[in-house]
Amino acid sequence: MRSCGGLLCAVGLVSFVHGADVARLGASEALIFAALVLCNNVIGDVFLFFALHRLGVARGSAIASSYPILVALASHLFFGSPLTLTIITGTLFVVAGVALLCHSDKDEGKLSVSGLVYAFLASIFWAAGLVFNKELLVEGFSPATIVLGRGVTFFTLAFLIWFFRVLVVKKDLNAWRAFLKRDSLYGLLAGICSLGFGAWFYSRALEYVSPAVATPIGASNPIIASILAMFVYKERIRPSQWAGIALAVGGSILVTL
Repeated sequence: MRSCGGLLCAVGLVSFVHGADVARLGASEALIFAALVLCNNVIGDVFLFFALHRLGVARGSAIASSYPILVALASHLFFGSPLTLTIITGTLFVVAGVALLCHSDKDEGKLSVSGLVYAFLASIFWAAGLVFNKELLVEGFSPATIVLGRGVTFFTLAFLIWFFRVLVVKKDLNAWRAFLKRDSLYGLLAGICSLGFGAWFYSRALEYVSPAVATPIGASNPIIASILAMFVYKERIRPSQWAGIALAVGGSILVTL
């Protein structure tokens, strides 16, 4: 359902914001789209799930959220983006702030070496996906076209996996009824927000600033999530989490200087 939401939003963006220049899409560009989706939405997420299972939510999320550091380095190496002291400091502040936001007072057990490896691999693949996104912009594709290409690729992969597991392996011919439940609507809306508008705004940002600047700001999204959780779910933000919010906000400001 998330892939459906992302694809629907992408079609709307292409229709109302900017037409898709798919005529320029060749074999190499198609491979970049596939690599982007595999890194961002498939492999990176799978490694995150493995990390969360072995390290717990707090540790796994905090380590995996270090990908802005890798994006800053890759942006400097491949695209010649400046790597100034303020960008480095701001990125580290954002990563530290997100780690504090994810911190839990509960004892999550001993550290797992395999869990640490999976968390770092998730960070690496997420970073690679964002670099591929920048490469498509360098190739001259519009943000709307990139979101559409990502949407088509991810929907195709998700549908094939669902079709094989549910209809071929489990032979559940009534599995499609799950899409009629209310939870499916939440999945659709999540895809519209994250895979649709979120991906489009990020690509638009890369037209004006380098990935080293855009990524730390985008990675500070737990700030908004935490504040919204206060009002929607009545969650209490601990002092350490407020410190994390302050660090992330300060880091986002630093990378723009």
